[in-house]
Amino acid sequence: MNKRQRKQLLSRLEAQRAFDVDYLPQGKRYILPDGDYKYVKTNFFYRMACAFCRTVTFLLGPLVCFFGYGLKVRGKSNLKGIKGAISVTNHVAVLDTLFVKQAVGHFRSYHTGAPHNNKKGLGGYIMRRAGFLSLGGGFAAQKKFCLTLRRLLNNGAIVNFYPEEALWQGYEKPRPMKLGAFRYAVKMNVPVVPLFITFEGKRRRAVVNILSPVYPEQGGKQAAEQMRDRCFEQWKQTYERVYGKPLDYEEPERTD
Repeated sequence: MNKRQRKQLLSRLEAQRAFDVDYLPQGKRYILPDGDYKYVKTNFFYRMACAFCRTVTFLLGPLVCFFGYGLKVRGKSNLKGIKGAISVTNHVAVLDTLFVKQAVGHFRSYHTGAPHNNKKGLGGYIMRRAGFLSLGGGFAAQKKFCLTLRRLLNNGAIVNFYPEEALWQGYEKPRPMKLGAFRYAVKMNVPVVPLFITFEGKRRRAVVNILSPVYPEQGGKQAAEQMRDRCFEQWKQTYERVYGKPLDYEEPERTD
């Protein structure tokens, strides 16, 4: 699919308000977490492999991001004093996990994703040791994920979520956010740091905009919804400031 075809497809999905549709092929060779799945192991060899993979991404990631996307990070001062937080990022590039690592730190960040990203083979092996945490699975897997997430946050990590769910390559507008990341933030009483990726200039240089952290004010679903709305408002304001136009979606196609 070329850029023109992709733009037409995304415009069509936008008009249908199908913002969470993943149009890219997902593959079938992946690991679905269950009650025995270990998200982060603690044995010596696993930790050494993690250190190696994270060091490689620390050294090579900035080169890939700069020469491939011209990546720039804006707003790093908003991370000052943050120890243990959830970040939410718009999902707009195949390698935008590297963007997030570059923005918040290779050695303190973990990155959630759909089970179909939890690949079998060498690629999946490297991703997991570089900080990938698979979502999905049954109740037992979700319980273990929650325990792992709490431990990572208590240790000062930043755990990234893509609340739009689907990857839309090169898409500029913020899409509606799912509530999951914000429910975790309320449950574990940690801030959410919104990150919004923009494409700027004639060469569409990628910029990670680190925005102001949002803190939970009270428990329950209402608090999660308030956090989501405040984060989305910052996304929206950043979009309108960078692109110089109000946020507006394609009108649905009329059927009469």
